[in-house]
Amino acid sequence: MKDKLFVLITGFEKFGGEKINPSENIIKKIRKKKFDNVLIDTIVLPVSYEKSIKILEEYYSKNQVDVAIHLGQAGGRATINLERVAINLMDSIHPDNDNVTLSDKKIIEDGNDAYMTKIKIKELAEFLNKKNIPTSISYTAGQYICNEVYYFSLYNSEKSSNPKFSLFIHVPFLPQQVSEKYPKNDKLPSMPIQLQFKAVMEVIKNIHKFI
Repeated sequence: MKDKLFVLITGFEKFGGEKINPSENIIKKIRKKKFDNVLIDTIVLPVSYEKSIKILEEYYSKNQVDVAIHLGQAGGRATINLERVAINLMDSIHPDNDNVTLSDKKIIEDGNDAYMTKIKIKELAEFLNKKNIPTSISYTAGQYICNEVYYFSLYNSEKSSNPKFSLFIHVPFLPQQVSEKYPKNDKLPSMPIQLQFKAVMEVIKNIHKFI
């Protein structure tokens, strides 16, 4: 293994009427950090079926990535969610930021129905929980752009080993996002940005243990 892994971290811009996307906030904080054992690059992706994949396709054509870690917001989830699988489907009633709505459409025509991450996800979840970071494994990244981006990276990992490994992490709403939904916010979970950021930092610093 190389002395340092090259790790791409992506997040998303705001969408769905939200004023904040915690994944974007985390990316901005990560950009200010230095790591001893990894080299990192960061991208904030557009919430666009078309543009997000074009950006990743161009990036992978110019860079050899060891690990791609994609971050996205999943409002309503209570823990850090490590996504195990992505499916070859775009199917959501919610339009993207280009006002495009897709139904029953494949992401890649010749791709498998689904791909699973090769990262040791159960061990990673256990590791984060021991760090007092509430973490669980998810088996659905949705059928929206989070899933599309994850599927595209897993497909490329399978076909060209670039990235060699890929992981999608869904993060909950921030407390201020839940507060803004009052009075219908009584059952909406949240997690402070500091804890979300700690989770992602721990993943980056320790990812070599789980590949």
